[in-house]
Amino acid sequence: MSDNHRFIDNGDGTVTDKEKGLMWTHTDSMIDLKKWINYQDAMDYARELREKKFAGYDDWRLPSRDELATVYDETSSIKDKFGKDIHISDQFSPGGGFSMIADLVPGRMRTWVFNIRTGEYSQPDGLWTIADAARAVRTIQPDDLKKIES
Repeated sequence: MSDNHRFIDNGDGTVTDKEKGLMWTHTDSMIDLKKWINYQDAMDYARELREKKFAGYDDWRLPSRDELATVYDETSSIKDKFGKDIHISDQFSPGGGFSMIADLVPGRMRTWVFNIRTGEYSQPDGLWTIADAARAVRTIQPDDLKKIES
C-alpha cells in the first residue's frame, strides 16, 4: 500500500493508518506545547487528550515501541521544527519533533525513543531527564471506520 493511500488526514486533528489500524494525532507535543518533554510530560499529554475527548475519543495513549516504527517511511518526508527531514507521511503536520517517546517497556522503568530522521531506536537512562516529543495514538475500533469513511 503506498503512503498516499495508507495514511489519511481525517480533517479533525487526526491521521488514520489504514494498514495498521491506528489513529494518530496530526500534531505532536512539540507543536502543541512548544517544548521538548520528558516521559511524565508525555503521559500527561496523552491523559489530557483523553480527558478532553480529543476528536471525540477518550482512549488516547502513548504508542508502544513497535507502533512507533509504523509511522516511519524512508520514502516520505516532511520538515521538523529545525527544517530537517523527518521520514513520516505528509498527512502529518510539519514542524514537530524528530523523535517520539514510547510507553514504558512492560515490567521495567524504561522507555524507548524513536528517531524519525534515522529510523533508529534509543533507550535513554532516565524517564524524567529525556527531552523528546510525543505523539498520541489509539487503536481504531470497527465503528470508527464508518465515521472515517463517510
